[in-house]
Amino acid sequence: MLTEEKAPQILAWLEQRDYAAVKRELRELEDADIAELIEEFPADGQAVVFRLLGRDQAAEVFSLLPRESQEALIGHLSDTSVTQIINDMPPDDRTVLLEELPGEVATRLMGALRGSERRIAQALLNYPPDSIGRLMTPEYVSVRPDWTAARVLEHIRRVAPLKETVNDIYVVDEQGKLLDHLELQEIVLTAEDRTVQSLMSGPAEEPSLNAWEDEALAVDLFKKYDMPVLPVVDSTGVLVGIVTADDVLDLQEEEDTEDFQMMVAVNALDDPYFQTGYVRMMRKRLPWLVFLLVAELGTAVAIAAYEESVRENLHLILLFMPLVNASAGNVGSQMAGLVIRALAVGEMSLADAVRVTVRELLIGVTLAVVLGVLAFVSTLLFRSPPEVGWILATSMLITLTVANLAGALIPLGLKGLRLDPAVTSAPLIASLMDIVSAVVYFGTATFIFGRFG
Repeated sequence: MLTEEKAPQILAWLEQRDYAAVKRELRELEDADIAELIEEFPADGQAVVFRLLGRDQAAEVFSLLPRESQEALIGHLSDTSVTQIINDMPPDDRTVLLEELPGEVATRLMGALRGSERRIAQALLNYPPDSIGRLMTPEYVSVRPDWTAARVLEHIRRVAPLKETVNDIYVVDEQGKLLDHLELQEIVLTAEDRTVQSLMSGPAEEPSLNAWEDEALAVDLFKKYDMPVLPVVDSTGVLVGIVTADDVLDLQEEEDTEDFQMMVAVNALDDPYFQTGYVRMMRKRLPWLVFLLVAELGTAVAIAAYEESVRENLHLILLFMPLVNASAGNVGSQMAGLVIRALAVGEMSLADAVRVTVRELLIGVTLAVVLGVLAFVSTLLFRSPPEVGWILATSMLITLTVANLAGALIPLGLKGLRLDPAVTSAPLIASLMDIVSAVVYFGTATFIFGRFG
C-alpha cells in the first residue's frame, strides 16, 4: 500500500526536521492518500504535517480523517490552525464533526466560526440527528429561469470556489422553490442569449430529497436515480442544499456495518473496533449474549419435560439431537440472511409476504426431505434401531420446514413493525430453532416409542 511505502521515509524526514522534503512529497499525493498517511504518524507528527499543507488542502484532508484522529488533532494544533480548518471545512463534513465531538469541544469550535459559517453550521445542526438535513451541504449553484446562458456562466465563475460542485445547476423561482435541474454542459453548449427557461425539461417533477426525512432514504433514491448529486428541499419545496454520492457511500458503509454487527448479535458499535473501549465493547456484546443464554434455557426445559417419557431410550436419541439442532439453526439463519439482504436492496417488500410464504414453504419442505433422508441413512451407519431413524427423519422434516419459514417471515414481520430486520441475528434464529427442534424431536420420540417401541 502507498502508506506502507511512504510513511517510514516521511517519518524519518520529520525526525530530521527536513520539512522541505516532506512538503515536496506531500505535493505528489492526493488528499485521500495524505489522510491515510497521517493516521500512521503520532499526534505531534500529524500536527506538523498539517502545518505544512496549504490552507484549503488542510481543511479537505482534515474532513477525510476519522473522528478520533480529528479530535486528537484539535488538541495538538494551535487555536489559529483549528479556526482556519473548521471555517474552511465543507459544511456537511463539519456538521458530522460537530455532532460527534464532546459538547464542550463542539461549543468551542462553534465559537471559532465566522458569522456566516456559524449560521450555516447552526442551521444544519437544527435538523434532527440522522436526517438528510444533517447530511447535506448548502454549497450549491442556483439560477433563475429568466437568466441567459451568458449570465449563468458569469455567475458560476464568480461563485465556483465556494461551491461543492458546479456541474449540477438548480433552477429556482422567486421564493427559492426548486423548478428544475440543468447540467453545466447544457449551459456551455447553448447560445449565450438563450434563457434558462428554454432549456428546462418541462413539467416533470425534479427528483429531490426532503431535509427532514431519514438519511437512509437518501441511499434508496441515489440507487433509484443513479445521479452523482441530488437536491434537498424543505417541506414547502424550497431548495436548501444538496447531497453528493460520496456522502451516501459513507452512509451506506455505516449502515452495512451496523447490519452485519446486529446479524451476529452485537449492538451496533459507534466507533471503529480499535477505538471501542473494553467497557463499551462489553456493553455492546453482553446484553445479547445474556438474552441468548436465557433463550437456550428453553431447550433445557423442553428436554426436561420429555425426559420421563423417553428415559429408557434416551441414550439412543441423544446421539442425533445435535444433528437436528444444527440443521434447523443453519437453515433458519441462511434464510434470514437472504431475506434481510433482499429487503435492504429493495428486491423484496411487505407486499411479497404471501408469495414468500408459499415459496419458502415449498423450498423448506424440499430441503427437509433431502436432509431428512440423509439423516435417516446416517442412523443406519451407526446401526441404530429403525425407530431412531424415523424419529430423526420426521423431526428433520418438521423442524427444517419451520426453520425456513421462520427465517423468511421473522425479518418481514420486523419490517412491518418498523423495526430493523437485521436484529434477526443468526444466533437468535439458532436459539429459537434449538427450542423448536428439542420440542419436535422429543415429542416425535415419545410418540414413536409409545406406539412402536
